[in-house]
Amino acid sequence: MKGGEMKPRLTGVVIHWHGEELLDRLRRAWPNDPRFELLVVDNGSSRSLEGAPGRVLSPGCNLGFAGAANLGLEEAQGEVLLLLNPDALPETGALEALLEGFERWPDAAGLAPRLLGDDGTPQHRWQLRPLPRPSTLLLQLLLIPAGEGAADEPPPGTAVEQPAAAALAFRRSVLEELGGLDAGFYPAWFEDVDLARRLRDSGQVLRYCPEAVFRHGLGASVPRMGYGPFLWVYYRNLLRYLRLHHGAGWTTLAKPILLLGMSLRLLLLPLRRPRRAKSRREAARGLLAVIAGVVSGWRRPHELTVRFSPPRATT
Repeated sequence: MKGGEMKPRLTGVVIHWHGEELLDRLRRAWPNDPRFELLVVDNGSSRSLEGAPGRVLSPGCNLGFAGAANLGLEEAQGEVLLLLNPDALPETGALEALLEGFERWPDAAGLAPRLLGDDGTPQHRWQLRPLPRPSTLLLQLLLIPAGEGAADEPPPGTAVEQPAAAALAFRRSVLEELGGLDAGFYPAWFEDVDLARRLRDSGQVLRYCPEAVFRHGLGASVPRMGYGPFLWVYYRNLLRYLRLHHGAGWTTLAKPILLLGMSLRLLLLPLRRPRRAKSRREAARGLLAVIAGVVSGWRRPHELTVRFSPPRATT
């Protein structure tokens, strides 16, 4: 910092991937306040991202969510690191509320703000989930919904196991002690679950801070990625999480269940098109790609394996 300049207390790290319009909205919502630094990690863009507010970090390749967050951690100046998707907009006073929350709960390694949809609908059931048990993950493989948070929104300060990383604040020192996020969950999905699990295993606690309100869209990346690639990445990373935190035995059990789940989806396609798929043809190709991934140890289809292999270096 130059002499006399105020050092930021909070650094927002926006992980950007082809969401320029959303990023523009976030920049307009970011307060003009030296306490709040904004870093944009450009994992891929269709036009220049240069502009105020915010400093753009251009790694030259797609680091994925975790790798981009780690780059932001290295460059951040604030003692609080706020991970953000471009579609998470802080309302007036939200950033101040996070700083006050860390003072109010000195034991909190991280704080989950209150997420509302653009229409004001609370998102706590999606956002504030328990850490998944192996049985929960197996049910998901069979298309059985599992793992949602409580129906009632929790009071301020409630300990939460696995808040979504769409907008999630941490003490920078805690992330540094853990070594950051695991960039092996590439390019996205389950890196936040893995981080929450490692925080819990290390004796840390995450708390709910509803005084900090953010407006948040849902699923902004999936349409750009495509239904098939999303399925392939999501289930590959689910199995990786299961192996890392519950052992190879659960992974061995999960593989035939996943194959059964994909086969059931294929059989149901004439009756029900998945909401995220543009057509039944796209859905069928995606489901077959997951089957090929499981059978080949995620070496097939070749184009997806190449596209979604983590870069060797993340800095």
